[in-house]
Order: sequence, then C-alpha cells, then structure tokens
Amino acid sequence: MAVLVVQHVAQEGPYEVGSALEAAGLPLRVCRVWAGEPVPEDLTGAEALVVMGGPMSAYSDDGFPTREAELSLLRTALATQVPVLGVCLGSQLLAVAAGGRAWPGDTLQVG
Repeated sequence: MAVLVVQHVAQEGPYEVGSALEAAGLPLRVCRVWAGEPVPEDLTGAEALVVMGGPMSAYSDDGFPTREAELSLLRTALATQVPVLGVCLGSQLLAVAAGGRAWPGDTLQVG
C-alpha cells in the first residue's frame, strides 16, 4: 500500500509532506499529471490520497484537463473513507468534491 500523490506542476511536489509520510513508513506513488500521467480511475493500492497545489481553478476545466478525474477520485476517497490531504488547489478540489465551495481570500497566501 502507498500514498497516492497527485502533482499538478513540476515545482509543487510533495516535499515535506512526502518526507514525513515516507519517514512514517508510507511509500509514495506520485501521479505527475503535469507530465501527462493519467489520474488513476480508482484508489486500488492507495492507503491515502494527497492532492497538491497548482495555478488552476477548482471550478474550470480550462487548462486543467484532469479536473473531473481528480474530483471523481476525491469523491471516491470520501465515500470509502480513504484519508485525504489537499494542499492549496488540492484543498479547493476537496471542498468541491465534498459539496462545498472555495473562494479567493482578501490576502495573498504563499506557502
């Protein structure tokens, strides 16, 4: 079993989150959608799901061809109680998948 990480852009990898998971004995399986890797259709072999950040919009497919597949994967994780961590864009997608919404704040946040 591994933690599935969805990475949207090359420069926004799992970094410290990945290091912490690996230190806890949880191997990573990184899906690099920025490099054309397809989003898995299900969570087979995944113990948890981490969805990283990116400049895309959680509400638009423009420039984000994997958005619907990622929302489907997040909904599956929620329905089957697979632990999920959303970082930046990933948290916005998680909110949308759970039936909530996300919106811009009043201040710029950089992590």
